[in-house]
Amino acid sequence: MYTTRNKKYRFILFFQLIFLVRGFSFNCLLDEPKPTLKDSAMALVSNGLENINQHNYNEAIIYFTKALELDSSIVSAYINRAYAKNKLMDYQSALSDYNRAIKLPLTWEESYEIHFNKGLTLVSLNNLKGAMAGFNNAIKLKPDYADAYYNRSILRGMAGDYEGELKDIEKVISLKPNDANAYNSRGIVRSMIGSTPGAMEDFTKAIELNKSSSDSYFNRGLIYYQQKKYHEALSDFNSVIKIKEDAEVLNRRANVKCRLKDYRGAFEDYNNAIRIRPADYLGYLNRGQLKYELKDYQAAIDDYSIAIQLKPDCSLIFYCRGLARRQLKDHKGEIEDYTYAIEYKPDYENAYKERGVAKYEIGDKFGGCEDLNKAVKYGSDVAYGYLIEHCR
Repeated sequence: MYTTRNKKYRFILFFQLIFLVRGFSFNCLLDEPKPTLKDSAMALVSNGLENINQHNYNEAIIYFTKALELDSSIVSAYINRAYAKNKLMDYQSALSDYNRAIKLPLTWEESYEIHFNKGLTLVSLNNLKGAMAGFNNAIKLKPDYADAYYNRSILRGMAGDYEGELKDIEKVISLKPNDANAYNSRGIVRSMIGSTPGAMEDFTKAIELNKSSSDSYFNRGLIYYQQKKYHEALSDFNSVIKIKEDAEVLNRRANVKCRLKDYRGAFEDYNNAIRIRPADYLGYLNRGQLKYELKDYQAAIDDYSIAIQLKPDCSLIFYCRGLARRQLKDHKGEIEDYTYAIEYKPDYENAYKERGVAKYEIGDKFGGCEDLNKAVKYGSDVAYGYLIEHCR
């Protein structure tokens, strides 16, 4: 069965939005002096915090803004207003607040947290270079800042610096040795650099630390599947499904069940994946492939056709539908599908080979041999055999 191309592992590397929200305490005085502008501003900040706690972010921003109109030096007002803006996905405005706060006199704690939160905001703005600088500054100020190392590791991985990513994740583990997410992340990095035994150890450790670590079960299940340990893979995917029903996991589990020849169970999983995510072409593609292998070609074509409607630029689906049409002797439709597959993937050697064979069989020897030549050019050994036999 097929899975999303290049989606080898499900990363749990979502950025931890640990924005700083500060509270305030006020001393009760025997003789209450006349409130100053500073006192009034702090009261407004307190109101803003109450609204943040109630998830009323627009109202919170209003209070913080009024506070800053009275006293533009209140660092916490900028920080918390930026937090509320981030919640509303107003990232550019949040960044502006962090930049204003940085120019003010800051405590050590405020300094490293602002740099960290600014880094997270820059990630949301796809400014990865700026985000990296933010995390670097946070780490410089607070060398034991595990969350900054964790998020910096993600950026390093995105840049292809797997050695640096691994180094940062190992630092997180040294600071937080019972962090299941850190072990899962290191397992992902190790799997990407080919250290499969180490990856398996990390995923297993993550599961030991957190029995509800669905991502670790999933990632370990993927490796078991690659190793053709289908019963072990099935067990891990079952564990994920017990924690949460997910369309991708159902597709993966169905693939395992196909390998174990549990076709009824595979159908059930594909059907449920489609039910959960009806706009995802993958469930229809996989179910269509299972129907094809069971020689129910028209039903396979029906599923492939739905998948094409959902993802009309996927060459693989056209190729699969072409194969199914071939079984029903629909050579015109078959050739048409291979042509679309080639249009979306110009070096699709198998599509050239199949189209060449189809053309040859309907009497277009020249067109067939031309396609077989192209298939050989793109690396098809099977096409070379056809070429020698039919196109001398």
